[in-house]
Amino acid sequence: MPREPAELTAEEVGAIVREHWDDGVVAATFVPLGDDAAHWVCAGKHRPRWFVTADDVTADGRLEELFDAYAAARELAARGHHVVVPTVAPGSGSGAGEAVGVVHGGLLLTVTGYLEGEPGPGDYADDNQRALIAGALGALHADRPPVRTPLWRPGPRSWGAVAQALESPVAWRSGPFGGPVRAALREHASTLQGLHRRYAARAAQALEGRDQWVLTHGRPHTGNVLWLAGGPVLVDWESLRVAPRERDLRTVLRGAQGVEPLSAYTAHGGRADLDDDLVELFDLDEWLGAVARAAARLAGPHAGDGDDEGVRAALLEELAAR
Repeated sequence: MPREPAELTAEEVGAIVREHWDDGVVAATFVPLGDDAAHWVCAGKHRPRWFVTADDVTADGRLEELFDAYAAARELAARGHHVVVPTVAPGSGSGAGEAVGVVHGGLLLTVTGYLEGEPGPGDYADDNQRALIAGALGALHADRPPVRTPLWRPGPRSWGAVAQALESPVAWRSGPFGGPVRAALREHASTLQGLHRRYAARAAQALEGRDQWVLTHGRPHTGNVLWLAGGPVLVDWESLRVAPRERDLRTVLRGAQGVEPLSAYTAHGGRADLDDDLVELFDLDEWLGAVARAAARLAGPHAGDGDDEGVRAALLEELAAR
């Protein structure tokens, strides 16, 4: 479960939003949603107004990448892609970064309007839900990418922690779970290395077909869908990339019982042909990425609390399943 960053309290978030977006905000409350970023809801006197996201931008190039992704999403919303929930520009300051959000230490704070909608964990409920999102993705994939849209790059991010565990004799001693997790990674070294080699081969194949890449959301699972009275919208546009269409479609079309989702996709401009190798690429991208993030978290300083235990247990379960 995501935790509120130690370097950014709810009171500080409220003060930043009041200064840069809305001087009528009276309270900010942390909400444990998502995987990688931290989130708060900011309210006025009577109701929620804003949804605030803080992304870690300490990695090289990450800040610029987010600037571009959020700016591109805002352009797509202006073009009429109603499924896009864009960030709101700060009302003060100047410069390319501040047009997207506000940097606070190693975090980028961005704001969207608060939406009363219901996300859904797990799979899509039925083909009707899949078709609604597939149609929106068809229109997105058929559109030209904004100039600032980042390109998808093979990863996975944080894989260095796994590689270090497999290759270096230096033990992890920064927390109670470091040693056992490193031992588990080494026990499954052959599987991890084999899957990473397979991932690299599929990524090379994808790069060879770069002229066929399209605009992709990247993570159109049900946790990033809000079902509103006027129809569904997609949140979390920090993952927007020009990439193979399979990056999106493997999630939305998988499990479909009929042709309606694919028909909705093609009716709105998408192409029907899918490459099974590229579907596998992004399945591996997700799985290896999850392993890498967990390894990176437990390789560094950690307290060994309930959240850390949950990460450890999930990682060991994933490794055992392979």
